[in-house]
Amino acid sequence: MDLAQSLAVAGRWTAEGKKVAAATLIRVQGPAPRPLGSRFLVSSAGDMAGSVSGGCVENDIFIHAQEVLASDLGRVVNYGIADDVAFEVGLSCGGLIDVFIEPWDIRDIARYVDSGRSGAFAGVFAGASLGTRAIYDGDDGFLSNALPDNVVAEIESQVRAVIATERPTIATVDDLEIFIEPVAGPPRLVIFGAVEIGQALCALAARTGFAITVCDPRAAFTTSERFPDADEVIVQWPEDALEQLGLDKRTFVVILSHDPRYEDPVLKAALAAGVRYLGAMGSRKTHRKRLERLIEAGVPPLALDRIHGPIGLDLGAGSAEEVAVEILAEMVQARHS
Repeated sequence: MDLAQSLAVAGRWTAEGKKVAAATLIRVQGPAPRPLGSRFLVSSAGDMAGSVSGGCVENDIFIHAQEVLASDLGRVVNYGIADDVAFEVGLSCGGLIDVFIEPWDIRDIARYVDSGRSGAFAGVFAGASLGTRAIYDGDDGFLSNALPDNVVAEIESQVRAVIATERPTIATVDDLEIFIEPVAGPPRLVIFGAVEIGQALCALAARTGFAITVCDPRAAFTTSERFPDADEVIVQWPEDALEQLGLDKRTFVVILSHDPRYEDPVLKAALAAGVRYLGAMGSRKTHRKRLERLIEAGVPPLALDRIHGPIGLDLGAGSAEEVAVEILAEMVQARHS
């Protein structure tokens, strides 16, 4: 589970009067089945949610979590193929993982996540200040800060890098080790073109955590019935919808019509906004003409390298659903590169 999903589960358990322990995957060496920052939650009533290893070590973590809830003290637990505990609990992938298990008071971080702002969450998992935390806002800096004063200046550049890349990291300051993870709402995907490929992409992207808007001027095609997984459906010409859409650095833009009247305003606006991903449908010949038009319109040639065209990774797709897989694969690559 990601942070937002974990908070939702922990919030429900807390409302039911249960205490919550969170086990967070804070360090990975070698192969591991789950990415850094994955969480496994355990309640005082024995509820479980999420995973840090795909099922290999969760039984052992459950026992540690109950002890953490009883003592109210966090701890780091290490698992690796070389140790007896790892063999006994079944960590067979050959990697080494560290898991921080702590009592979880989610109120401050939950309010921040609910605000929809983009920032980072830093928590000490080793050293004298074990368990102290801070929230860093991408615009306003440190909020709700319980970290030692000397730590704040030391880790700020790493915190900002985590926000930019949306990838967790570990910072070390003196005897302290601090796990820093991104705090943000779901990435936005705007699909321009209510076509069959758009339908397939909308369904796939929704299942990978994107908040999706579909925009097309054709009312008969641009309906919630055709796009049930979309969060928003806009029946407008793209040029007229751009201000409402508010493209930004966390937006992924997919253009599925290569009519210049349709795509050129979007391409210019998306490049100016510095969107995270910009892909446009069409053949290589169509893409060459697209670039020529944009250069004639005054778009700097270097900026054009940011347009993925032809759109998607070349996996040899044939059907609309397979093309959608190619596009989503390229979006995921852009998100994490």
